[in-house]
Amino acid sequence: MRAMSFLQKSLIGVFIMMVLLKTGCTSVRFSGEGAPLPLSNIPAWHLLINADTFPKGWEADPCDSTDRLCFSETHALRTFGRVAIPGHVIQQVYRFNSIEAAQAKFHRVREADFRPRQPPNLQFAPPPEITYQSPIADEYYFGCGVDRVPACEAIFRYGNYYIEFYFDLDEYRGYGLDVEGDGLKLEQVEPILRAMDERAATVLGLRLRAEPTKTP
Repeated sequence: MRAMSFLQKSLIGVFIMMVLLKTGCTSVRFSGEGAPLPLSNIPAWHLLINADTFPKGWEADPCDSTDRLCFSETHALRTFGRVAIPGHVIQQVYRFNSIEAAQAKFHRVREADFRPRQPPNLQFAPPPEITYQSPIADEYYFGCGVDRVPACEAIFRYGNYYIEFYFDLDEYRGYGLDVEGDGLKLEQVEPILRAMDERAATVLGLRLRAEPTKTP
């Protein structure tokens, strides 16, 4: 059999490379319709946001290199606040070994934290002032109410990652309540939700969905 020319070998090599690039890059994750997202092994702490989108005076609590949650592979936590003021924001990031485990976590929290409460006007529910819907998360929910103090909570799922935020509110004028506190104003929460999606898009390589994730 006649030996292949250099050109033939080159063309075959290019073809093989294109096939490998098309089928082998499972670390690149896209959000949207179609096949399930491949698992990602990016450490959980990479999805912690910083204080850039918080109001002036808010800071992320210092992260010591010896703190196991600061640079955790599977469960990372960060808190935000102002010096000598009680109100705070907490972010937690979980990386699970399967998408199913992340889904289960999302739905457990969705059922436990956003279920109707007694009396009914104190349940956590989406406030009319914030209509933001995540354009990239596989699952997303946001609600506000009163749990001893006025507060909001947001939960996101991106593939095998589950992320939740707890926000103390400075005031909450809903459900017949007018309460002063030490946290964020309600209108200051939405930029943080957007910052989370931007962080996830950058770190996990996600793209916009055709339709935003619907709040159940």
